[in-house]
Amino acid sequence: RHTHTRVIQAITGHGFVGTYYHLFLPDLPSSCPCGTSDIQFRLHILSECPLYEEHRRLLLAASQDLSPSAILRTHKGLTALAKFIDASNAFGKS
Repeated sequence: RHTHTRVIQAITGHGFVGTYYHLFLPDLPSSCPCGTSDIQFRLHILSECPLYEEHRRLLLAASQDLSPSAILRTHKGLTALAKFIDASNAFGKS
């Protein structure tokens, strides 16, 4: 259930991500904890953030170019996303 909730949050963009904080909770920090992005955003987590590099291989199994549409809109991609979230705690509250 916890993973399912975060998959839905990753798809919709309404979850524990800097872009959400920036829009709806502006008093909270919205930068990525990795220090390389002023605002943490979904694509940064999925394809760029060094904090998730170790687990990105799980997403690469579904999309070699880490295409957001392949990851977020296909059965194979959503399965990989769930595994990525489980392994990395991505899209979880810090």
